[in-house]
Amino acid sequence: MSAADPSTTLDRPLDVLVVPHTHWDREWYHPVGRLRQRLVALVDELLDDPVPPPGSFLLDGQGAVLDDYLAVRPERRDALAAAVRDGWLEAGPWYVLADELIPSGEALVRNLLAGRRTLAALGGSPPPVLYSPDAFGHAAALPVLARGFGCGVTIAWRGYGGARWPDGDAAWWRAPDGEATLLFHLPPDGYEYGSSLPADPRRAADRWREMRAVLAPRARLGLVLVQNGADHHARQRRWREALDALREAAAPDRVSHASLPAFADEAGRRARETELPTVQGELRDSYGYAWTLQGTFATRAAQKRRNAHAQRLLERDVEPWLALLALRDGVVGDGADDGRRALLQAAWRTLLLCHPHDTLCGCSTDEVARAADARFDDAIAQGRGLRSDALALLLGHDADAAREQRSAWRPTLVVRNRAARARGGATEVELATFVRDVAVGPGSAGTWRPVKPLGATPHVRAGDDDLPLQILGRALRHDRVEAPRHYPDDDIVEAARAVVWVPRLDGHEVRAFAIAATAAESGAAGPSHPVRVGDGTLDNGLLGVAVDARGRVSLRALGGAVHVESLVGFEDVGDAGDTYTHSPVGAPLRSAWFAGAKTVDRGPLRGTLELRYRLRVPAALRVEPDADTFSRPTKRAGRHVEIPLTVRLSLDADASFVRVHVRGDNVARDHRLRVVFASGVRSESVLADAALGPVVRTPIAVPAGDAVAERPPDTAPLHRWVARTDGQRTSALVSDGLGEYEARPDGAIAVTLVRAVGELSRPDLPERPGHAGWPVATPEAQCPGPFEARFAVALLDGPLDPAAVERLADDVLLPLCGETLRPALVLPPPAGGLTLDGDGLAFSCAKPSDDGEWVVLRCVNATDREVRGVWRLRVPVRDAVAARLDETPGASLAVEGAGDESRLPIVVPPRGVSTVLVR
Repeated sequence: MSAADPSTTLDRPLDVLVVPHTHWDREWYHPVGRLRQRLVALVDELLDDPVPPPGSFLLDGQGAVLDDYLAVRPERRDALAAAVRDGWLEAGPWYVLADELIPSGEALVRNLLAGRRTLAALGGSPPPVLYSPDAFGHAAALPVLARGFGCGVTIAWRGYGGARWPDGDAAWWRAPDGEATLLFHLPPDGYEYGSSLPADPRRAADRWREMRAVLAPRARLGLVLVQNGADHHARQRRWREALDALREAAAPDRVSHASLPAFADEAGRRARETELPTVQGELRDSYGYAWTLQGTFATRAAQKRRNAHAQRLLERDVEPWLALLALRDGVVGDGADDGRRALLQAAWRTLLLCHPHDTLCGCSTDEVARAADARFDDAIAQGRGLRSDALALLLGHDADAAREQRSAWRPTLVVRNRAARARGGATEVELATFVRDVAVGPGSAGTWRPVKPLGATPHVRAGDDDLPLQILGRALRHDRVEAPRHYPDDDIVEAARAVVWVPRLDGHEVRAFAIAATAAESGAAGPSHPVRVGDGTLDNGLLGVAVDARGRVSLRALGGAVHVESLVGFEDVGDAGDTYTHSPVGAPLRSAWFAGAKTVDRGPLRGTLELRYRLRVPAALRVEPDADTFSRPTKRAGRHVEIPLTVRLSLDADASFVRVHVRGDNVARDHRLRVVFASGVRSESVLADAALGPVVRTPIAVPAGDAVAERPPDTAPLHRWVARTDGQRTSALVSDGLGEYEARPDGAIAVTLVRAVGELSRPDLPERPGHAGWPVATPEAQCPGPFEARFAVALLDGPLDPAAVERLADDVLLPLCGETLRPALVLPPPAGGLTLDGDGLAFSCAKPSDDGEWVVLRCVNATDREVRGVWRLRVPVRDAVAARLDETPGASLAVEGAGDESRLPIVVPPRGVSTVLVR
């Protein structure tokens, strides 16, 4: 292999591949409807004047734009399909160009699968390039995604480049599991570098001299990519003449009109013959080279939380039930299609349309954010419907038969385990008791009468024994029972929110328990460590929580050495930034006034204390009187307001963590409010959850010269958890959907609750001078009104065990849960059953394959050692194969067991991702 010193390419001829393209933010400073109008005109023009082979026009690496075009121009489907099939019009491999640091790893996989489906529907296939020209940084797992989808080359821009990375435009990017992809890095001006090429020969010569001066010193492969296009640009006028002019001006450099696959093939060939540097980890540092824009993780924080909820619903509470149902009913591998797979894909498409970086990162107009809210609502509604139908089918519940036998209803508690390991214990459920029928329609006039609560205490029975139960609260509500062939039946029920001590369920098992109006003669065994509640204290024998008279919370691991004082605090600072960048104003305010505490839940299964605080902050920022209208505010307003804050601390029997539920009402503008958790552990690095496995993070430090154009923030993206350890003690924080944390030098972890700003982009920030987007007022990004966040904290003796934190995250975010199936006719037997054994293996997905031929099982090895594990299924499995992430089958795997019990042994390399297909 020859060395690839970029300086040696200054004088040798370059091979210049020009790919005309457009960069298409589906929605941003305009909503999708307005930008689609421009998209239709662009594609119409392309179809009317096709690109001659071997070149192409690139529709920005995403298939959603094809759907958008056909939604308006269905009559041109054949012409579009021919262009895609012939390869001169390119899209994909993604469905949308998503942010890569906020979505889950499985969401990124679904994105690529949806992109492939969109291209296949038109007779095409995606280019073998993981094309990501504008994401605000890149996940460490991207090389795994690239290899898993047959992409030998990844093209990226932000997050890489500058003094802390190797020189040049090409490197091998290695994932934690050793997977590597060829990283081709765009020049400092990114994908717009080749826009508006001149057709005039003299101007073309001047332009090429400027371009070559930047491209040649970086060209490790002697091959450069010139992307001829820019944001929302149609194909440039006189593009053929411009290409001819560049070809003549660049000689002896060789210029050709090419496609993205042609570039990938040639770059891959040359990379195999060239010695290239190797890099690894996340790409979140391009300071001094290009804007990295790492300040978006808390913008419109509530939307990040909705996204996390929707992802978790589809990945962990819909797909596994559909997968188990498909295996049980034998609708995989025989060409059968019950339609549920298509409905699942439709729910994912709805959610994926919220994942473009300008949408999910919140750096878009209020109109775009409102549209995203509607899509989140829709995706969650679709997911809940699919879950309800799948659970009913697994349990053998016939909704029509039940609707026709109203007098035979036998209300049943249905408990489901959303984790792939056996669990039992404290389970929050809703127990619904019939109060009265509600008439609806023309005949309902005059039938309404006042409703009084029953005050009944239902009992949950396993066999002949009552399960230990604690009522948390009661409320009257409507409950509608639906069936495919009948009008719904609406009743008023008394819904009791309760905690039940449930016996162990297998992984992904659904089990029904009878609900009785009277107590049984005997009760089942309860927890080993019930909760004791005192005056400002919670104690379950494993953890102790205490609140003093000033509202300070202490947490102690009983029997261990870990003890944290002042566990929960708050911090507020003025924010003169925009939706891209936090710009602090004034000193942080940390003195929340303690307004009192009360006991909410008194045990023995759950104890809860409610603490009330008030944080007095300035109402807004203030522009100096002599400043112009657009000047950056430098002070907080003199008028103060009080932000009410409520903190609920909950401890369950036998639990190794304490839950923290924060609620508040944002009544201020132009500020950032954070909750601060003391960890009791000081460490420079943290281990943080990320796509397809955790990553180690240390603070990004750059010299002053590289921070002139943009300063790195102290914050980082937050998936489900972040943990600190000093080798002797470990503190782990689990977050339910908020997207930004800061690991402070004193050991504290600060999580942003609300970041309130009023401009999409400002030009005058000391942290990032210049506009990062088009200036538009975003008053709704001030996030007024109620907000909430849920967390859990665990204190552990010993060094950090990633597998233990993964189990903790499942117990916090995916606990056992139960609902009343009121129209049950019989007590159904247990159903489902999917368990993953293997110390260090974290469940990632169980889903129907995209083609309907298999069920996909995937797990991640969170450790640095090889792990042998076993998938155990309570359904018959006749075939199993190893597979790529894109569900391409590989080598056969042995299936053990007999009858309805199947075992599938697997071996997962350190930090590896294992995907298997079964049927």
